Amino acid sequence: MSNQNLPTKMKFLKSLFASANVFALNSAAAKSFTEAWPQIKSYYDVLSKSFHASEKGNLNEIKSHSAILVEKAEELSIEGMPAEYRNPKILETLLNLKKQTKVVNYLVQENVMDAEIKLALTKLNEIFHQIVELCLSEK
Repeated sequence: MSNQNLPTKMKFLKSLFASANVFALNSAAAKSFTEAWPQIKSYYDVLSKSFHASEKGNLNEIKSHSAILVEKAEELSIEGMPAEYRNPKILETLLNLKKQTKVVNYLVQENVMDAEIKLALTKLNEIFHQIVELCLSEK
């Protein structure tokens, strides 16, 4: 196995992982999850468009919507969360999501290099999917 092909293989694996997450989010259980918690769906709608555009090298979506994403993150309150998802691990991950959303917005506002924004956005997307997995495992 050549190390020269490693970046290509990593891109393929990331793409495969992203596809699996999209499939998971489109499953019946995930639809039930977003129907039970409309604020998370609203957040995901903005995150998804921004993240998938960034995978294609387009950071304009996140640059123009990072403040909206912060607003959507603030709407993710414990009170608005379905009771069955209120456990310490999900709450901790939700707090991490809110913090990382603010980090992404800060990086955008500070006009840092695109690579740094993309890295932070990727981390944010991963945290979001952690929440999805934790919530779906509660069902």
